[in-house]
Amino acid sequence: MFVIGATKKLQNEIDQPIENVEEYQNVPEIYQWHANVVTINRRKCLLLMNNATGLNLTLFGLRKQQFQHLDSVIKGSLKQLFQLLGVEKKVADQMLDAADEIVYTKTKSRKVLGMLNEIKFFSEDMAAGKAYEDIDAAEINQFNNKELVFSNLEHIKPYIEFIHYFEQQ
Repeated sequence: MFVIGATKKLQNEIDQPIENVEEYQNVPEIYQWHANVVTINRRKCLLLMNNATGLNLTLFGLRKQQFQHLDSVIKGSLKQLFQLLGVEKKVADQMLDAADEIVYTKTKSRKVLGMLNEIKFFSEDMAAGKAYEDIDAAEINQFNNKELVFSNLEHIKPYIEFIHYFEQQ
């Protein structure tokens, strides 16, 4: 099960019940995420970040229909992200199996929200001055996971943290 802490902006976009965050405290942190809706180049985008590792996904140009089927959009996009980053199949399958059930709660971590803001900044910067069709989402997601360093977390790279998490299991 994935528990996604949805910002107020995201809650306004989706037709999903917002559960009580305390009911899901026992879900391992690797299956907990935060998500926000932002506007980049005048298009709605979803930012999704893993609470435990900072692994993140930026989806560009989402429409109303995609927000109505957000669970399947997230699962399919994470599968693509894992392929893009070269995540081991066993790890990717474990994460995608957990994504079969997704519940939405209010946000709970100011640290993760701050990291989401950093992702927004870098995604905006990489998309600046480009037509929507010219934005390379794969390049941006790869940069945000393999190159970007979060200084508020002892200078970690999200992809490296994600891999280390599963190596320690």
